[in-house]
Amino acid sequence: MDTFWDVVVIGSGLGGLSAALSLSEKGQRVLVLEKGTTPGGCASSFQKNGFVFESGATTLVGLEPGLPLHKLSTDFQIQFPLIPLKRSMVVHLDGKTVERFQNRKEWVTEAKRVFGGGLRMEVFWILCHLISDSLWSLSGRYKFFPFQNFSDIWKSIGAFRLRDLLVLFFSFISLRFVLKCLGLTKNKVWIRFLEEQLLITSQTTSTKIPMSFASIGLTYPQLQNYVAKGGMVSLSESILQKIETNGGKILYKQEVIHLKKNGFTKTNPKMIWELHTKNREHNLFHAPLVVSNLPIWNLTEITDDLPNLKKKTTKFEKGIWGAFSLGIAIETNPSEEWAKKECLHHQIHLKDVLPYGGGNSIFLSLSHPEDPIRSPKGIRILSISTHIENPESWIRDLSYQEKKKTIESIVIQTLEETFPWFQKDKILFLHSATPVTWRTWTGRKFGRVGGIPNSYFSNPFQMLGNRSEDPNLLLTGDTVYPGQGIPAVVLGGLHVVEQFLARKRG
Repeated sequence: MDTFWDVVVIGSGLGGLSAALSLSEKGQRVLVLEKGTTPGGCASSFQKNGFVFESGATTLVGLEPGLPLHKLSTDFQIQFPLIPLKRSMVVHLDGKTVERFQNRKEWVTEAKRVFGGGLRMEVFWILCHLISDSLWSLSGRYKFFPFQNFSDIWKSIGAFRLRDLLVLFFSFISLRFVLKCLGLTKNKVWIRFLEEQLLITSQTTSTKIPMSFASIGLTYPQLQNYVAKGGMVSLSESILQKIETNGGKILYKQEVIHLKKNGFTKTNPKMIWELHTKNREHNLFHAPLVVSNLPIWNLTEITDDLPNLKKKTTKFEKGIWGAFSLGIAIETNPSEEWAKKECLHHQIHLKDVLPYGGGNSIFLSLSHPEDPIRSPKGIRILSISTHIENPESWIRDLSYQEKKKTIESIVIQTLEETFPWFQKDKILFLHSATPVTWRTWTGRKFGRVGGIPNSYFSNPFQMLGNRSEDPNLLLTGDTVYPGQGIPAVVLGGLHVVEQFLARKRG
């Protein structure tokens, strides 16, 4: 096996794969090392009992012109196997049903119907959409953000647009301040709605998040939503096919446990990174350039060559969420009306907070009825997840199985109470996963999910950039800029390559 490559990418999340693809298209021989047996990281799928379940992410946006996935697919001629959805999401709270319409005018009308607020509510959502549009545009143009030196600023001057000042202003203004100015803080149901919507997109709440980050998180249902045929893993598989066509390769069961920099010697005139993995047979690889798709907490534990990043990482140790998830295969009648028209994504507010650090809501995604890869006709796959505080507190002790069963029971009861079509005796197969399971699958420290909460960055210039302190070690993934979510990590993966090549050109 060839152990010397032009580039080694640690982890096959979509950020790392986007960077790998970009580099391979530019003539680099790229090797991807993946801990698990399937690609995709937090947006992957796995087979169990003949069904395909999602590992993490279940929603997909960002394919409109100018957005990251559109850039990825058009620049590199990738055709993802996607099915567009007519309905984005339905929220269930206090006996009310809220339709998150994709059409902006319809959504504003729905928000006023459910939460009131009249013109003030309308102004709030107009502002959200304006900021969100501006932020997507800005993110695509400022390829050297967060700025690390004057050269980055100079290279970005040509990208400036006057509307960028709107994003900058609201990056220092909290969502809660905007709500107070508009008189939209008294309706408790409305505030609960915002809190739970923000948790699934930004890992934080309205009291702590800047308005700019909140806007992009709150408005994603107004983008075209998709499901990936065959599960989220098909996104990664599509990218990998292109990488392999370019001479690249992915190796599975290759968890990197040590990364070190070999300096200049007479026999080795160039600096080379050395990577050790757990694999019994092939466990040593070398490359002059490494792209890390690991969370920053994991990366700083396998190398001593990033002392500055390690110091910064300690600031982001608290308040990082984990998740509890369930996968259910349920027998259905495809001819029933609900099976044809039911929205595929639902957020359900709970009457009581889940035990053991659980959240106030659960998120449910249904498999598409026209996706025979995930399950045979007459069977639908349900993916359910909820946030877990302090994921490090979950360990395989004597109470572990009891805790799992308790949450499972509450979730199943909630589904029975919410959906007439969900019947417990129709369940064909069920499995659940905790932060412990998540850590085993992905290797993420303590089973943390979702990256760093946006509440840490009241100043956007404080965000961790894609460049490490070493110019030949690049960073991607949800713990560095631009943050969490599939569009964000793809954008980060593409930008980090452009940054690297620009510096190399001088």
